[in-house]
Amino acid sequence: MLVKVEFASFAVDPAENSPLIILKETGGNRMVPIPIGPLEAGAIAIETLKLMPLRPLTIDMAKSILEKLGGTLVRVIFHLSPSQCLMARLEISAGGGMHHLESKPCDAIALALRCRAPILVREAVFEKFSPKNSASEQEKLRSHIAALDTLEFGTVYLE
Repeated sequence: MLVKVEFASFAVDPAENSPLIILKETGGNRMVPIPIGPLEAGAIAIETLKLMPLRPLTIDMAKSILEKLGGTLVRVIFHLSPSQCLMARLEISAGGGMHHLESKPCDAIALALRCRAPILVREAVFEKFSPKNSASEQEKLRSHIAALDTLEFGTVYLE
């Protein structure tokens, strides 16, 4: 099943200290963090903030080439490759037919935002990449304490 998502925000992966794009389910609560490089983050930020760069970016050139050749980006679909790697499929209408191209997720997001094309995510991507509903720190501590085997502490003699 395909789920429509939209750009929600930027974030930072605390483990990697690298930028992320957060895609949020349209009309829902699920989110998918997408790792991106700093250059792609800049290209997406320029588009989402409606800024005009001094010179066209590479993604702007890709959009221009697509349009000059009579193509239209119909949609972007995020899916998992056979090796469970996150991929994006660009569906392009051109020359009377539909063409499919594989892309890095960050480039696909940048192009979809520029072309105003819908972004869709397969359920398997949500299952693999969505943050789990994590318990509060207090609940985690309670669970940890409850699971402790007190015999591990050894024998204590009170005098």
